[in-house]
This record gives sequence, structure tokens and C-alpha cells, in this order.
Amino acid sequence: MTSPKSVAIPGNAEEKKGPKMNVLRSLKPLGQPISAIAAVAVLSALLPCAAPAAPLKLHTNQEMIEELLQPNDLDVKNPNAVFEAVFDALPSKVTVYPTESYYYFTFPLNGIVYAGNIRFDAWDQFDGKVHFAYFVEYAYWRKPLEPVYKKFGPDDGVQVTQVNKFLYKVSFKGKTVEFELPDLSNVKPAPGMLRADEVYIGPSWDESGVQFFLVFNKTAKTFLYILNSTPKMDQYIASSISPAATIGIRTSFVLYKDKLVDRQILIGDFIGHTMLNDYFDGPFDQLPDNYVQGNALLDAIIEVEPGLKNEKADRYGADPTGEFRYGITSYKYYGEVTELQPIIDCAAQNGDPAKYYKCFDSTKANEEEESGTAFLKAKPQEKPDENAPDAAGEKQGK
Repeated sequence: MTSPKSVAIPGNAEEKKGPKMNVLRSLKPLGQPISAIAAVAVLSALLPCAAPAAPLKLHTNQEMIEELLQPNDLDVKNPNAVFEAVFDALPSKVTVYPTESYYYFTFPLNGIVYAGNIRFDAWDQFDGKVHFAYFVEYAYWRKPLEPVYKKFGPDDGVQVTQVNKFLYKVSFKGKTVEFELPDLSNVKPAPGMLRADEVYIGPSWDESGVQFFLVFNKTAKTFLYILNSTPKMDQYIASSISPAATIGIRTSFVLYKDKLVDRQILIGDFIGHTMLNDYFDGPFDQLPDNYVQGNALLDAIIEVEPGLKNEKADRYGADPTGEFRYGITSYKYYGEVTELQPIIDCAAQNGDPAKYYKCFDSTKANEEEESGTAFLKAKPQEKPDENAPDAAGEKQGK
């Protein structure tokens, strides 16, 4: 999910910016490789300890109906009032798992479910303010309703304190909430998982719960999302297109078993998730912002799109206006899994690494999937594109 997160599928990216920015995301406000044992230790510190015989946690239809029936006079058009209500409902400490630092939430209100997020954006997370957005959750059958966005700070009575890189304290009307970002600094690919011609950009903890390693293959000049199978956040079943491809039962993520290296590459994601902008729209909106070393990400992006060098993008791939950010969607959005067959065939037919790994770069295919349009990430305060398809829109507030 992007900001209200949003995934609109609006106009041609080239009309927005000069070079071919294959996938754009709007930015306007709104160690050493670890061993299996070390990985378990890191995750133990990040995740709540689960009792071996923990009871099943039910989410019932009764609860949903009763929550929707509860009357509430909250002025949902007033971001100040909604922020106060959301903040008041938070516990004293929360964990922000997604690596682009979105804390997602939903709430029922007078028969409607709203979704939203509180975010500490990497490019401005040190300015003492916090992003807040909410909106009616999306549906296939209608265009998204207009989201509400506001950036809160001292002028609103909100104090944001950065304790360290991975801990923020937000205080408002006598209450303080700690927002903890998991430290994934030592979460790296195992020895032998990367080729000599590849650069590890950083860890991506997707809002789906699945973790990936974002890698740049210099020979093929393409980005790869490599599955980090620790912890296991989905179960995968065989696909009909190849014994090497498996599909996530919960996420719809399609993984391909690399024939040159022992690892699994993300090659596909169901396009319906991008239309709903939900938790399963893929990791392109959960880049490893807090872990990017120097200009490693920007250098890799420029390798793919040399024209961006003249755009003076920052080290996250954002343009100087802060309005757009280069999006990395090397996997393909599919309606039917059989649409991934060309990727499978290409990989089977090529043994040369340069040609082989290029098979997994579906950026161009993603653009053409929507008749030449680019996937644009619009931030919460922006209105949904009036020309976007009915099913497109701002992302569900996970």
C-alpha cells in the first residue's frame, strides 16, 4: 500500500517528467550476512513472543456488524478531530513494520470502514512533524472517494521527538505514543545468495508481512526482489505455468526459483491488489529507505534510467520538487497467472546472466498493462486522478 497510500493508475509518466520514469510515485506530503541462528535472534527481538499453545484469535462477523452499528458523532471531514480520535485509540507503544514507515489502521464509523496511516517519511522524518491520512476504503465498483490528509506538528499541539533512527515519540494533549521501527540493519542475504555482479540495496518489509531483499543486478541493469523466507509469512502452492513458480495463497505473490542462484525471485502480483491499493500490492512502496547506504539506490536507478541524472533526483530517487519518486516494480501485475508465461519461457531459454535476469524486469510490461500508462503513487492530500480507471485509486489504509 502506498500513502493513503495510493496507487492511482493515471496518465503517462513521460508527460509528468522528461525521461522515461517507468514507474513514478508521488512524494508530495501527504553488517555482515546473518546466519539462520542470528536471523532468529533478530526476529525474536522484533516480534512478540508467541506462546506455543496460544489460542486461536477469531475475527467474527458479529464483531464487524456491532462495530458498524455503534453510533459516533466524529466529524470525519475534520482531520484534527479524526487525528485526535485515532491517537486517543492507540496504545502507548506501537510497532511500524513496513520499511517506508507507514503505521496503517482502519476504523468503522456509522456504517462505513475508513482506512488510513500515520507516517514518518524518510525524506522529511527529522522535521518534527508527522503525516496523517485517511479515506473510505476502496472498492472495485467505484472510483475512490477523496482522501483527507494533513501534516501535524507543533502548530497543531503535536510534538514529534526522534529518540533514535528507529524510535519516535509523539505527544498530543497529555498523551505520548512511542512508534518503534524495527531495526533491520543486520538483516542481509545469506552467503551465496548474491552474485558478484549484484548490489544489495537493503531489506524491504512489505505491509503484507512478507520480507524481501532489494537487489540490483548490474549486468542486466534490473532490480530484483528476492524473498527473505525468515519469517514465513505465507504458504506457497505450485503454479500451472512452471514447476519453478509458486504462488502465495494469502498474498498472490508469484515466486520463481532462480536457476543460477539458490533463491526465489518475485515475478508477479495480482493486479487487483494495485487497484485496491491494499496490503498485497507488492513491495514497490516499501523500499528500504532507512537502510540505503549513500547513493546506492540512486546510482542503481540512474543505471536503469540515465535520463534521471539530469533531473537532480535525491538519493531516494525523488525529484527536486518532492512530487515524484521513481518506483521499482520489476515484477509483473497479472490478471491471470498464465500472463506470466512469457517470463517463464524467457528464463528457460536464456542461460547468459545478462539476458536471463532481464527476463524478470517487467517494468515495461506493467506500463503496457494499462494501455501505456504508468503506475503513479499519489500522496494523500492529492485528489484521485479523474481520468484514472474506476477501479484505481488511493491505497487502502492498511
